[in-house]
Amino acid sequence: MTTMTPMTTMTKTTTTIDLRSPVPVRRLPAWVLLPTALLAALASFPAAAQHTGDIGVSIEAGRITTRAITASGLAEPLRVFAGAFADTGVPWFTANPGYDAPSGALPTGTRLGVRFIGPIRVWDGDSFELTSPSGALAGERLKLSFLTVNATSSEGPVPGFDLAVQSDGGWHRHLNMTLLAAPGATAPEPGTYLAPLQLYSTAAGVEASEEFWLVLNGGSDAASFAAALSAAMDAMDPACTADIDASGAVDGADLGILLGTWGATGMADLDASGTVDGADLGILLSAWGGCP
Repeated sequence: MTTMTPMTTMTKTTTTIDLRSPVPVRRLPAWVLLPTALLAALASFPAAAQHTGDIGVSIEAGRITTRAITASGLAEPLRVFAGAFADTGVPWFTANPGYDAPSGALPTGTRLGVRFIGPIRVWDGDSFELTSPSGALAGERLKLSFLTVNATSSEGPVPGFDLAVQSDGGWHRHLNMTLLAAPGATAPEPGTYLAPLQLYSTAAGVEASEEFWLVLNGGSDAASFAAALSAAMDAMDPACTADIDASGAVDGADLGILLGTWGATGMADLDASGTVDGADLGILLSAWGGCP
């Protein structure tokens, strides 16, 4: 499979993500290929700087939008970002990528926050799976923190925390990210991990961002990490969001998932309305067949 449907709203993930091999490795953006040492060095730049490879933040049409950052500043919308644990020499820890909203991007006097949309997953060479066959709580989890506030991934959505927007309307933060070992283990298993996140604002009338993913290298070799990152980027492609189970086609299995969550929220909420309903069914049926 080549797609994994983003959940968009804060919903619990219950289906297996199956990104079948062979995974076509697309040409990755230049910032993805930055050496780990350079990514670590970027974190030491002044707070006003925008760092290539960080998560750009803006508000477009009343909704928070995540963007790539290049040497010229904010670039195209982007919803998959790369990082690496131990980039500063501390095992299973990273503060990259950070978050950069330029001056004037956000309403002053408000707060911007980050929250987990669902459990983290790990790349098994073919697909992103739960970190343990016994469920998210039995495997590795990711802890986000900033000074005294923190949030840890769980089986489903986690509220997260928010921080004040700067007086100039900017927001530059590098959140601490620590991969926690599975219960009973002394350290996490090496691999590539995917964290599904969402940004939200306390400002009235500003919608939360669409789901975005952090793909974090925890000891994978370059080829494996590139394949995992490419698969995540392909899965986030909106051309086949109706492929709920990421099988590479919109079919009866996806229809079953949608009908099974009718009237609730979840991965089958294809139009991000907050409810799985007839509009989502229409989107799924119109996309019936193989993904492009």
